[in-house]
Amino acid sequence: MDRAYWRSLFATMPYAMLASLRQHGMKGGYLALAVFVFRRLWFPVQMGPVIRLTNWREAANYMDNFILGELRHPDVEKLVQSQPGAVIEVGVNVGITSRWWLAQNSAVQVIGVDMMQEALDYTGRCVAELNQARRWHPVVGAVGDSFGSMGVVFDDPLEGTNSLDNAQGGHRRTVEVNTLDAYLQRAPQLPPLLLKIDIEGHGAAALRGADKLLQTVPWVVVETHHAEELSQSADLLSRSGFGLRHFHGRTMWWSRVS
Repeated sequence: MDRAYWRSLFATMPYAMLASLRQHGMKGGYLALAVFVFRRLWFPVQMGPVIRLTNWREAANYMDNFILGELRHPDVEKLVQSQPGAVIEVGVNVGITSRWWLAQNSAVQVIGVDMMQEALDYTGRCVAELNQARRWHPVVGAVGDSFGSMGVVFDDPLEGTNSLDNAQGGHRRTVEVNTLDAYLQRAPQLPPLLLKIDIEGHGAAALRGADKLLQTVPWVVVETHHAEELSQSADLLSRSGFGLRHFHGRTMWWSRVS
């Protein structure tokens, strides 16, 4: 095993095990062992009516975002649980976070935007297996600040670090690039509750193409990947009337200033 394995085992797993047991009992303990020790999910585990983990990639995603708290914010969860509307998720990957938002409230729908059709198809199948397909609205394309197209290079379409910046990979395809405001015209027009962006360093470009959405959405969460993305996103959101409410790891939570 490499150094990263041993570092996560000794530095992260003890806290993760306690948090998992506290939130999910023995089921959580099994999940922590699967993620940090075996790096394999031996059998599927149901974490809620809309979240069923079937492989290590899903388990690690759920662990990081919802047990260790990367995407937990009490005010946002209270909002999503109490009102109908849409969560707009830019960067879907295997769809654990999409399924999390769906699990919060049966009146909530998720609009998922991803440049990988396979990621949208995978999430759609998982959501359909749990009889929630009517609440899931996929839109394929890369999100930026203008219209065009770009070549993308990748190995695995479900790899969470796929990016327009990738320089190496065994597969190549051309993807549409468009603004988030334009993509949302292809989805149901619902009151926005939350905009979540995790697109491997291109969050500021996504925000530059979301002028219309930023006038109405009350919360924005951005996972940042480098200093430039962080500073540009912070500047754009501040000028759009948002204030920084919370920072966890690489994730910034912003809400509209009343």
